[in-house]
Amino acid sequence: MPFPDCVPELTDGVVRLRAHRREDAERIVEQCQDVDTLRWTTVPRPYGPAEAEWFLKHIEDGWNAGEGYEYWAITDAADPQQRFLGTIDLRAGKSGMAEVGFGLHPDGRGRGSMAAALRLVAARFFNDLGGQRLYWWASRGNFASWRVAWACGFTFHATLPARLQPPDPSAQADHGAVASVGRDDDLTRPAAPWHEPVTLEADGIRLRAWRPDDVEAIELDDTPEHFEPPGARQTPENYAEWLLRRQERMSQGTSTWWCITDAATDRALGLVTLIEGGQEPGTAELGYALFPSARGRGATTIASRLVVDYAFAETGGRGLRKLSALTVGDNDKSAAVLTRLGFTEWGREPAFCEREDGTLDDARHWVLLRP
Repeated sequence: MPFPDCVPELTDGVVRLRAHRREDAERIVEQCQDVDTLRWTTVPRPYGPAEAEWFLKHIEDGWNAGEGYEYWAITDAADPQQRFLGTIDLRAGKSGMAEVGFGLHPDGRGRGSMAAALRLVAARFFNDLGGQRLYWWASRGNFASWRVAWACGFTFHATLPARLQPPDPSAQADHGAVASVGRDDDLTRPAAPWHEPVTLEADGIRLRAWRPDDVEAIELDDTPEHFEPPGARQTPENYAEWLLRRQERMSQGTSTWWCITDAATDRALGLVTLIEGGQEPGTAELGYALFPSARGRGATTIASRLVVDYAFAETGGRGLRKLSALTVGDNDKSAAVLTRLGFTEWGREPAFCEREDGTLDDARHWVLLRP
């Protein structure tokens, strides 16, 4: 059957996927002029009625040709007018593989519509078309798109440099994040956690998520560089990349990063983290660092104790059974913090890292079990 009769309508009672219509053009233009759409997609610039008409003709031609490129308009299942809320497409390839793409009009965001639409399209691919694995691609840092795929059970694989071509051929290509889901995977829940830093507060110290404007509080650190893991130190110059990497790690369930702040002023004082990537289930590594001007008031101990209590809490916390920590041999102040928290030093690793003068320092290993 020719378009639109060849388009299978898909619905779960919450969203309805239907064939695109000519009257969708106006809202397609609105979506493609939205700042987030322009930031994260490759829609033509500028985008007007002519571009929308071309897009609608492209969709119709694709369905009529039956070449594996399928597009649906996303609507609210309860809307009698089936007003356009966005587009989702399935690009089937060879050997049972396909890619999915999607975008929402601003009116359709924040209601779970895209995750529902993705589950419907994935079910069609796996159940009706015999698909084996469905891939998701997005520009690095597009966490809104990743949250949709994450909610539908996709497993994150990698970020590939210069993978996605921008609309302007002369511009630098975007790094591409890739994830996938298989036909036997659970589409109803995430395959890994997404660790959001909950707000914690005590004794004039508040822990919250890091924000872009916290760059204004970053100070040049005077502590020896071997006190911290390579690449861990913040500077005003590297802060944007530093923050993006930590946001990526949290979205992949490997760590949680808090900003230590003064509760009265909300100014950033340092950081505290739980690292679960590479650890045994139920365990995490504690880490912390403080800006020079914030030292001497017990902020590290207060912040770390808040995170330790949160990590062990069965209700409202992480429910972990064990925390570990590592300090270098000559970092006595960090060792004193761990001692105050109740950690026990269980071993010393010789020649762990190199000091700035070329000599080698040991590593001290610490552990704390849940009470």
